[in-house]
Amino acid sequence: MTPEESLAAALRKLHLKAGKPSTRKIAGGIGGISHTTVNEMLRGARVPTWNLVEKVGRFLAGDVDELRALWMATQKTPLPRGEAHNGLWDPIYLDRLVVTSFVSGKGTRETRTTERWIRATGDGVDRYVVRAAARRGETHLGSGKVHVQPYLNCTIGKVKLVTASEEGDVLLIDVLLATPLDEGEYGFIATRSRYEHPAQYTSFSETTISGQGAREVLIRVQFSADSVPSRCWGYVGGSESEMYEEPPVGSPWALTVSSSNYAELPARNLLPGARIAIVWRWD
Repeated sequence: MTPEESLAAALRKLHLKAGKPSTRKIAGGIGGISHTTVNEMLRGARVPTWNLVEKVGRFLAGDVDELRALWMATQKTPLPRGEAHNGLWDPIYLDRLVVTSFVSGKGTRETRTTERWIRATGDGVDRYVVRAAARRGETHLGSGKVHVQPYLNCTIGKVKLVTASEEGDVLLIDVLLATPLDEGEYGFIATRSRYEHPAQYTSFSETTISGQGAREVLIRVQFSADSVPSRCWGYVGGSESEMYEEPPVGSPWALTVSSSNYAELPARNLLPGARIAIVWRWD
C-alpha cells in the first residue's frame, strides 16, 4: 500500500467509526471546505494539505498524531539506508525532542544536550543527520565554534562543514544509531554540543526541526548566576528575523526566568523547517 493509500484508508476507517456522516455534513462542520474535497480525500483521489487532514481528522474524532505521521509519509520518499544529505528530509520522525542548554558567561559558552525519541519511516535507517551551527554577525560577534559528541545510543560518523551564509558555517554530522531501525520502529539517541559564540545584547538557543517533523518538543535553558537575562521570550515559526522581535508585555510568548534561573518552551506537531527558540536580552 502506498503512503497515499494508507492515509486515505485511515480517513475512511475514521469515517466508518464515526457513523459515516455525509461529506456535506463534514464540510459544513469544518467550514471553508467543499463536500467534493472531502469526498476526494476519503476516496484517495487527492493528497490534501495537512491543514485539511487535521480538520477532518478532528471532526471524525481521530488521532491527529497518527494522521500526521501518515500525511508526512506522502510528502517525500525516505532515503535509502546509509545515504546522508544536506536537506531536511531524513527518514526519521521525531516522536519527542528535548533540548536542554546551559548558558554561562553571558552567552560566551553554551553546553547543550539534545535527546531524540525517533521513529523510522523507512527500512534500514541507521543514522540521523544533525545540523549544528555557531553563527557570527550582529548578535554573535566573531567566529563561532561548535563541537558535537555522542552521548547515548549513538556514535559520530562523517562530519561535513558547509558555509551556509555570511553569518556562519554549519556542520552536517552523521549520528550513527546503535542498531538500524525498520519502518515504524522506535529508538532513542542523545548528543551533547558545546558552543563558543561571543554575544552582545541579544542571544538565543534555537533548534530547527529536521527529519519528517516532530510530535512533541521541549526546549529549555538554564542560565548561570552571572548570565541571567533581563528579558526572555519564546518563538516558534519559520522566519529568523521574526525570532528577534520582542513580544509585548503580557504576550503568551513572554517567558519568565524562574528563581533558579531556568526558562522553558514546549511545542507540539512541528513541521520540517520550523524553528523553535528561547531568545533573551541582557541589557
